[in-house]
Amino acid sequence: MKFIFPLCLAGSLLSAQAQGITPLFPETSRTPIPLPPSQDIPTLPIVPDPRPVPPTPAPQRPLPRGSFEEVSRYFRDLNRAKNLARQAAEIANGGLQRYRAEASMHGAAIDAPFEEFADAWIFTFRGGEPGFTRPSIETQVRVDRRTFQTTILYNGPIRSLR
Repeated sequence: MKFIFPLCLAGSLLSAQAQGITPLFPETSRTPIPLPPSQDIPTLPIVPDPRPVPPTPAPQRPLPRGSFEEVSRYFRDLNRAKNLARQAAEIANGGLQRYRAEASMHGAAIDAPFEEFADAWIFTFRGGEPGFTRPSIETQVRVDRRTFQTTILYNGPIRSLR
C-alpha cells in the first residue's frame, strides 16, 4: 500500500509530460509569469504625494537618568501615555475612518510633542482626515502619570503655528 501512491504520482507526471501538459508548480521554472489585470479587482496607481507633510520637529530633551529598570519604566510609561493620548483623539474625532494623528504620534514616544509635569504628561498634536496634507485639528490631551487616565483639554481648530 505504501508504494501505490508514489507509483501513481510518478505515472501521472510521466503521462502528463507525454501529453504536453505542464505541471502547476514546475521546479525548474524560476521566471515570474506576469498576470493580466483582473476586471474583478480594481487597481489604482500608486503615485507618491509631491507635497509630503513635514514631520513636526521634536524638542531636544535630556534623557532620563537612573537605573536600567527606572529608565525602561519611564520609556514604557511614556509610550503608553502617547498611545492613550492618540487613541483619545481618534475616538473624539470619529475614529480612524475620519481622523488620523500626525506622524510623530505614531513613532518613538520621546519624539512626540509633549510637556512633562510631576503628575502628568500633556500631549499637543495635530491631525486631520486620513491622507491629509494640511492638519486641520489640534488636540491637547493630559495623561495622568499614576493612573494613565486621559483628559482631553482641547480638541478643535488649530490655534497657533508651532
